Amino acid sequence: MKHENFNDAEALKIAMNIEEEGLEFYSLLMKSAKDDKAKDIFSKLASAEKKHLALFQEMYSKITSSSNPVQGCEDYTVDLYLKDLVETGIFTKKGEARRLAAEIKTDIDALKIGIQAEKDSILYYTEAAKNTRHEGGKKAFEQLTDEEKRHLKILTEHLRALTKIPQ
Repeated sequence: MKHENFNDAEALKIAMNIEEEGLEFYSLLMKSAKDDKAKDIFSKLASAEKKHLALFQEMYSKITSSSNPVQGCEDYTVDLYLKDLVETGIFTKKGEARRLAAEIKTDIDALKIGIQAEKDSILYYTEAAKNTRHEGGKKAFEQLTDEEKRHLKILTEHLRALTKIPQ
């Protein structure tokens, strides 16, 4: 996914893609997981990603309305940093979720990829919140950063349970 400039609307478009890919990823895993607890976790995460997507879509509509001029990032180094986060993130490319899900052989592999995806989301949303000027967009990024942290905790706890890793 190529990004020419980073602005509030672009930040939300990227976030919508992350959530779309996350929704697809967890939906596919929900169907293929062997472990019942993992199936339940993936089902709940898919549902959460769907809600996240709706929130970002709502904010995008507000930001791109004619009454709200889209503001760009003024700091060139921040702009490049955010582009780097997007280029290296797991769910920032269309079709990546489906490709990754097709390669997964075990529930443990699925949990590990889910954990990395949540970490990527947390990092991107944290940075996007710092650099988004639209107050509603900033709040959405902050809220979903907290939710992604909870997802990370859920996935990590279940990975520990399946692999018997001590806390």
